[in-house]
Amino acid sequence: MTLYGANGSQLTKTAAADKTESVPVTDPVIEVTENLYEGNRPDGSAWPPAGRKLKFYEGQLIRQSELDGMFPAATIDSITPATGAAAGGTTVTIKGSNFTPTVSASAVTFGGTNATDIKVVDDTTITCKTPAKTAGAYNVVVTSDAGAVTKTNGFTYA
Repeated sequence: MTLYGANGSQLTKTAAADKTESVPVTDPVIEVTENLYEGNRPDGSAWPPAGRKLKFYEGQLIRQSELDGMFPAATIDSITPATGAAAGGTTVTIKGSNFTPTVSASAVTFGGTNATDIKVVDDTTITCKTPAKTAGAYNVVVTSDAGAVTKTNGFTYA
C-alpha cells in the first residue's frame, strides 16, 4: 500500500509526513468504561430507572467536551436576604441553576469562609447559614461539579 498526493504523484513516508502538521489536543478522546445514563429526578430520587436514557455506552469513544457538557456551569441569580448580621448565622436562600445535588462543606463560601448547614433543595435552590465576617460586602461562591461561580458582592454584612 502507498499514498498518493492530490496531483497523483506517489509519496514517500517523508513526503507524506511533510504534508501533515501537529495539532495540540485540547479536547481529547476518552473511553467510557461503564454504561452512563441521563435522566430526570422529579421526585428527588438518586437513581431514576423509569426515566433514564443510555447516554454513553461502555467502550464508546467520546470527546472530553461531551462528558463535560453533561455538567453545565452553575449560575447564581439571587441571594435572599442579601444582608445579614456580622455575627453570621443568617439563613439565606441562593437561587440559580445547575446546583449539584450533593455538595461538600466548602460548596458555598462568603468572602472565602465556608457557609454552614448547606442544603441543596433542588438544582435551582440552596439554603445555608452565613459565617461570621466583619461588616462589608462579600463575594458569594457556589462550587459545583462544573467549577465555581461567583456573585460579586452578593452578601453584605451589617
